[in-house]
Amino acid sequence: MDQANVLIIGGGVIGCAIAREVSQQWQDVFLVEQFPRVGMATSTRNSGVIHSGIYYPKGSLKARHCVEGNRLSYEFCVKYNVPYRKTGKLVVAANAHEEPELLAQDIRAFFRPLRALH
Repeated sequence: MDQANVLIIGGGVIGCAIAREVSQQWQDVFLVEQFPRVGMATSTRNSGVIHSGIYYPKGSLKARHCVEGNRLSYEFCVKYNVPYRKTGKLVVAANAHEEPELLAQDIRAFFRPLRALH
């Protein structure tokens, strides 16, 4: 084959997500990656945390995206049998100067809808 309808350059999390979505409409979707396997560059350098949004003000765009992404991530894992662990998160203040921000995060987390955080 000398041509394709869709060529995606980069096999990170974004490139693979785009390839998956586009392949629902096109059969000849090609993804090229510079490394031997997909997901070997920047996409593997994250902490592996599914964020709850507690660091952002309630109702902000970032908080809403975190809550929605949190829900969608777990739904994806269940649907495709991707193993995961809900381990929670321990946030501590390293010194007395960080305690007011820690209290503010605790208050934000308390008032988040629990169903959005599971």
